[in-house]
Amino acid sequence: MTIIKENVFGGSELGVYLSLNNQYFIHPPKIQPKLLDQVKKINSEIITIETFIGGGAIVGSLLAMNSHGIIVPATIQDDELEILKQNMKSDFQITIIDSEHNAFGNLVLCNDHGAIISSRLVDAQEAIAAALKVPVKVLDFAGTDLAGACGLANNKGVIVHPMITEEDAETIAEFLKVEIDVSTVNMGIPYPNGGALVNDFGGIFGRNCTGPEIQRISEILELE
Repeated sequence: MTIIKENVFGGSELGVYLSLNNQYFIHPPKIQPKLLDQVKKINSEIITIETFIGGGAIVGSLLAMNSHGIIVPATIQDDELEILKQNMKSDFQITIIDSEHNAFGNLVLCNDHGAIISSRLVDAQEAIAAALKVPVKVLDFAGTDLAGACGLANNKGVIVHPMITEEDAETIAEFLKVEIDVSTVNMGIPYPNGGALVNDFGGIFGRNCTGPEIQRISEILELE
């Protein structure tokens, strides 16, 4: 397993700009070449894709994906969509969902077993299930409707916002079929997805993440 500690655009909010799964690393233009080299250490066969989404660099907040497919907002431009199609395998499903709530990275917490989605996306529940090829459950937890921002998952574990109730934690763990724990990132920020990226082979953490935060997340997600 590979653990990387790095910033993007001078900050530790990696999940805002970047998206990662077992096959793909999607990033906006002009990120530091060093980070691209480091991602290859996580998985040498990972495909890196450079693109804006909707003309902007906030890529990670707008995308949700697992090993089966990716959800993109209707604001994606034709040339951006073409870049994804050209670089992704034919059996990897690209689904455009037209919703007024389109920050799917902040609203969808998923792995290859299931997806927890925000109540904001209840009307898109069936489309999300078809796109990611997993069962979908609508659940707001930790006092917010940002399910994606409040969690960080791979196929081995899930980390969630520290204010989650025991009942909600049990529901998420059972639905995603993994062990669950709580943690912060970036020296106490309670939204794990903003400060780290993970897949089944390793993780990338913002430089503001502390040793104990990285250790806690790495243990439950089996990154070490």
